[in-house]
Amino acid sequence: MSTRSNTMQKLFESHSLGDTIKIGEMIASNLDAPASVYLNGSMGAGKTTLIRAILAGLGYTAPVTSPTYNLIHEYPLPSMTVYHMDLYRLEDPQELEYLAIEDLWREDSLFLIEWPERGAGWLPKATATVQISPHENQQSESRMIAFERL
Repeated sequence: MSTRSNTMQKLFESHSLGDTIKIGEMIASNLDAPASVYLNGSMGAGKTTLIRAILAGLGYTAPVTSPTYNLIHEYPLPSMTVYHMDLYRLEDPQELEYLAIEDLWREDSLFLIEWPERGAGWLPKATATVQISPHENQQSESRMIAFERL
């Protein structure tokens, strides 16, 4: 882990669902509201699974589902409100205007955003990024997860 000023970078290896859950909990311990986390990775990389783990690490115990068709789900916690966005189906970033995201951005807001490039220009600036990619020469369920706090 390298730390300079507020920036932090950490690279994790996940070889199982259990690993991914632990990684999500570690990422959660490094997040404070207000924040906007951009999650990048190919289809099926495990972005939603990691978000479930992050929410669990923040203390959320109810089911977490992908907002692919709704675009956004809200998860209220005692210390913050988490907004999970999946922008895969977005055809034009301007469609985000109808979600009134600027009204959701408060001191206690944490945005976890899948496919952030599809909302370019309409999203809060990233305060952290997560990149999920297949681990070379490993089993198909193995992943490399890079977390960077900006």
